[in-house]
Amino acid sequence: MTQHKPPGRIHGRVVDGAGRPVPKASVRVRDDMAVVDLQTTNVSGAFTSRLLFAGRYRVEAQLGDRFGAVDGVEVELGETTAVTVKIN
Repeated sequence: MTQHKPPGRIHGRVVDGAGRPVPKASVRVRDDMAVVDLQTTNVSGAFTSRLLFAGRYRVEAQLGDRFGAVDGVEVELGETTAVTVKIN
């Protein structure tokens, strides 16, 4: 019997140019077609996505006019992928 793995997640932090956490930043997780998840960072600049299908994603973070992104974030079934997004 084949055991099915649950979807994966992205857990990340949003930091500024000095590496300090950025609370209350808006985080968007995108696939090739659309935004698939929206989150807001906590006081430590951290966020966790909802469950995601396996694949590659772009993670974007924004606070006011400050923006940053990481392309090619790989999500695997049953795994949590760590990412750090730097905004300037």
